[in-house]
Amino acid sequence: MKRITVHANLDKEDAGEALAELIEWLKERGLDVRRSCWEEDEEEGRRALAGCDLLIVLGGDGTLLSAARYAYPAEVPVLGVNFGHLGFLTAIGVDEMYSALEEVLAGRYRLEPRLMLRAEVDAWGETPLQTHYALNDVVMRDTGGRSLEIETRIDDVLLGSFRADGLIISTPTGSSAYSLSAGGPIVEPSLKALMATAICPHAFAIRPLLFPAHQTLETFYRSRGSGAHLAIDGQVMVDLEPEQRVRVHRAQRPIHFVLVENRSFYEVLRSKLRWGGA
Repeated sequence: MKRITVHANLDKEDAGEALAELIEWLKERGLDVRRSCWEEDEEEGRRALAGCDLLIVLGGDGTLLSAARYAYPAEVPVLGVNFGHLGFLTAIGVDEMYSALEEVLAGRYRLEPRLMLRAEVDAWGETPLQTHYALNDVVMRDTGGRSLEIETRIDDVLLGSFRADGLIISTPTGSSAYSLSAGGPIVEPSLKALMATAICPHAFAIRPLLFPAHQTLETFYRSRGSGAHLAIDGQVMVDLEPEQRVRVHRAQRPIHFVLVENRSFYEVLRSKLRWGGA
């Protein structure tokens, strides 16, 4: 590795100081280091990722979700350092950062692919077709907190119409996030599958659905009222009109996380969700 981009959530305590120390540490080892601040300037943030070999992210899971949307188009692997609370996505703790980076620079690491979602929102009026990428999930909800009449299809086959507070379409990575809170299953990240989980459906028979990742889910809502929006990883909001189609499917390629430990996903589950055991 020769060129590394670093990004930090400066709202996190001590993250600014840690970022400055990290940049100096990397430069001392002869690396070309760039700093990306896409919250302040999106285009500059993208330019900082062009041609780099690794993106190091200091922050919590929310910061890593944001980083994934920028790193994915640039095809840059991501190493997350946890400055948050749960740290389900960030691979290493602050106290492990430099020892982990020594391993990475020595080539002793592995790349773990994670499936990404591609969400296409149909053109409407003067708004063109929109395409968004998500690591965790895309969520359709009413903007005023009311329920929606939602129709869903998978590969052009009608799945059903139902009333609910919303609909979550998630990746295996996102299965331990919002979808889990809504009653969805936890899915091992290497499985090639997507999930559709209704939020507080008005019929007991409407249950979470796991379906193959090569299939496409199309959905829209019929309700008239305050309108609805599509939330991309809970961070990007897209306004939706009644009958405006949203198609969600697996993105063409995965994003890659850099890992230096061979911890099992089930070990991470036990630790992060506090399931107990040795």
